[in-house]
Amino acid sequence: MRIEPVLVAAEADALATSLGDEAPWTRVLNQGDKVWDLDRAGLESLGPERRAALVEAVHGQAREGFQFLYDSVRVSEEAAKRRERGLPVDRLLDALNSPAWLDVFRTLTGEPGIRMVDGQATRFLPGHFLTSHDDNVAGKNRVAAYILSLTPRWRIEWGGLLTFHDDAGDVDLALSPRFNAIHLLRVPQVHSVSSVAPFAGVPRVSVTGWLRR
Repeated sequence: MRIEPVLVAAEADALATSLGDEAPWTRVLNQGDKVWDLDRAGLESLGPERRAALVEAVHGQAREGFQFLYDSVRVSEEAAKRRERGLPVDRLLDALNSPAWLDVFRTLTGEPGIRMVDGQATRFLPGHFLTSHDDNVAGKNRVAAYILSLTPRWRIEWGGLLTFHDDAGDVDLALSPRFNAIHLLRVPQVHSVSSVAPFAGVPRVSVTGWLRR
């Protein structure tokens, strides 16, 4: 389901602004089950040739397997650590974990057992993507995923679409990022984020995570 608007307009604008180039983004990618986080200094230290080789390796793994490549601002699951850092995205996660929001999520999903919301900010630049998966990870107790889109303007031609796959291998539904809208999708459900085009005019920015029992 899609719900919009989610935040008061001024708050959505402020949150989006806080997730500009100065935010503490790290480049995240996986190698099988292992996840790598590279901060700006780590990326620069690789040099052009090693960065190109890294992208080539990521593309090689994406041809047949589960692979992702995007930027992230991690958010702690611990309220005390979120309060200590105090970024706008930390305050958003505090709000989503409030009794009022938890009750909203329980009502929308029909799952009274939801006890917490985790999350991170994500930024998809040209060439970034997330191949098909269903979010069902043992021990995480995920009920549903959510994506709060924070890109003020997006064209379908720029890619970065949230796509849902059917059993025949076709796209059953594709959703474009819509500013200040939240998408909820049940777990498990096969979906992906299509590659952002090289001519995309802006980054695809959102806050995403899971509602958990």
